[in-house]
Amino acid sequence: MSTKKNIVLLIAIPVILIALGGGGFVMYNQMQGQHAENLKDLEKFGFTVLPSNTHTESVGELGAKQLPSTFHESKATPTQKVIKGLMDDNEQLIEEQRELRAEIETLKAEIASLENYKSLNEHFAPLSLAEEITAVERQLKKLLLDMPDARRFSNLKVEAMSAAAGHEYKKFIGAKSLILSASEREALVRDYLPEFAFCVGDGIDIAANSPREERLITTFFRQQDSSILPNNLRSDLDTVVKPCQTALYERLSNYDKPI
Repeated sequence: MSTKKNIVLLIAIPVILIALGGGGFVMYNQMQGQHAENLKDLEKFGFTVLPSNTHTESVGELGAKQLPSTFHESKATPTQKVIKGLMDDNEQLIEEQRELRAEIETLKAEIASLENYKSLNEHFAPLSLAEEITAVERQLKKLLLDMPDARRFSNLKVEAMSAAAGHEYKKFIGAKSLILSASEREALVRDYLPEFAFCVGDGIDIAANSPREERLITTFFRQQDSSILPNNLRSDLDTVVKPCQTALYERLSNYDKPI
């Protein structure tokens, strides 16, 4: 009897084990499938909570496309952190360069405006006194060279005559505190100074006894330094020039500046 029971147990146990084994295998597969589904659901939940990509493409300063960062700062290696720092520094430098270029353009515009103002100011502003006297002498010399009566004078004498007239013009506008426009200056030179210049030229013919003395007289009228002339030549020149000055002053006393 006991032998029959043992045989039954021996037959039943494997059958049960096979049955349990098959069911356990099925249950294991079911658990694995559920676990995979759970992981997918968890991933979907994560994407709905967090942005899909925290590092997006951007456009650089010069218009080139910049690729997104391939690493996250919290997980970066020391080398990657150094690279990230250099990239940040580069972006800051680009921004500073942009600001500097804007400042440079502003300064260029200001410089152009100032240069334009300077040009206009120089065009309409009165000449300096030295420039004005030079302009007077140049105008008078041209007038004299165009006059047939002046042909009896050498170029050196014409230079001396123009320089003497320029000095008298300087004294006159200084005494009257006059500021003349170009047209007013030209009219004064044309109407008053040629007669004086002819008088001085004739006086130089009388006072100077040689080309050397003519050159000394010319230098004197240019520099207004009486020490340049020997005493006898200075005395002779004063004698012949004073009447020319007196006649000029009488005529200039009637001068009225145009309004």
